[in-house]
Amino acid sequence: MNSKQKGSIAVAQCIAKLYKLGYEVLLPVGDRNPYDLVFDNGKRLYKVQVKFAGKSSRGDYKAGLRIAGGNRSFNYVKKYKKNDFDFLFIFTEDNRSYLIKWNEITIRNEITIDDKKYQKYLV
Repeated sequence: MNSKQKGSIAVAQCIAKLYKLGYEVLLPVGDRNPYDLVFDNGKRLYKVQVKFAGKSSRGDYKAGLRIAGGNRSFNYVKKYKKNDFDFLFIFTEDNRSYLIKWNEITIRNEITIDDKKYQKYLV
């Protein structure tokens, strides 16, 4: 699978998980925003960035925390900003899901989701 397909699987899993938790899910048109979807808890709307975590060569699961794009002649990578979204949802290759408040994550390049400090965010 390519990275676009993995991302689509992660978004589908996020939608299903948020519905199971009782939230309404809203999908933006296009992909100009730094978030993939929004959920409504009945009191407030929350922006969510969704990532797929693949298994690394060391056997742990990692997800990039950056925006990459471009074409054949130009490529770019941008880091997410503090206020780009409210939650980070990570779906792992072995079917685990995590929902983490973005302001509780201090790193901004790549996350190793197997780190014990993230286990409390398993949903």
